Amino acid sequence: MGGSYRQCGKCGKRALSIATRCPRCGEELSAPGTPAATGVDRVPGLRRFISSGALGMTIALAILLLVAELPRFHWTPDPRPSLLAADSTPSSSQVRYNSVAAARLDTATTPTPPPASVGEVLVARTWTKVHRARNKAADVEAVLLPRDSVVADSLEQGWYRVALDGTVIGYVHRSTLVHP
Repeated sequence: MGGSYRQCGKCGKRALSIATRCPRCGEELSAPGTPAATGVDRVPGLRRFISSGALGMTIALAILLLVAELPRFHWTPDPRPSLLAADSTPSSSQVRYNSVAAARLDTATTPTPPPASVGEVLVARTWTKVHRARNKAADVEAVLLPRDSVVADSLEQGWYRVALDGTVIGYVHRSTLVHP
């Protein structure tokens, strides 16, 4: 039978390939190109290019690699403090900072913190960033609220080293601190 005719499965009559029903019995003919009409199983998708066994092995290998690499991408929270202090009373002199961040200060270049009698007590004019080093580009270790008081000493290059409760917390630019 040529490509332009199809045969009815019920009565055996030949019909044109574009016909949807048999001219003799009225039986619906299968659409051209479907597996019933051509007698061939067609598999769509990736299995047309790769066998099902190879596809399964590829998926299993991808999952295995993902599980092996998963420990490398473990997320840990940032140990640095938030930029805003959560104290609701603006007259208090407490700064919210992380003790781990204070311990990370470079003690090799910074002398030990002074006793409370050395240095002067200064007050923050506005929200004041306390940096890790004497530089605006250095990491922020804490934030002072307006009217927070700190002990400031060793003014160098326009930056004070500041301490709170006897612990050095970082460096503040002199323009942000005033005498009480």
